[in-house]
Amino acid sequence: MTETSIRDIIAYLVWRTGCIHPFRISRILVLANWRAIEERGTPIAKFRVQGFEAGFYIEGVKEIIEEDKCFKINEEKKCIEYYCQPPKIPEEHSRILDKVLEQTKNLSDRELNRLVTRDPRYRELLEKGGFT
Repeated sequence: MTETSIRDIIAYLVWRTGCIHPFRISRILVLANWRAIEERGTPIAKFRVQGFEAGFYIEGVKEIIEEDKCFKINEEKKCIEYYCQPPKIPEEHSRILDKVLEQTKNLSDRELNRLVTRDPRYRELLEKGGFT
């Protein structure tokens, strides 16, 4: 499985959802990487994670959203929107991302966070500092 840039994956998630909060993006990225490792043996993207037992963030996501003209912050809805051509990512990656989006679409932020932070792989993720 080839690796896709985290920027393109974020763009895909924002484009597919229409408007999504960075909190949800980070949880979906971790879940998608775990699924990709289960299915293919390698993550979709490499990125660094900082966090503790109850939560985390992915290094660089904020900067990507703030510096890329394709992303706009919707202050009213408190989410990120995408305003460029649909991002091109490998079909094998979009398939995994779509599965994770479907799996998590009805979860509250709290439920989504728990899905990640209560997973047995979460402690190892923090110890390694992400998918590097």
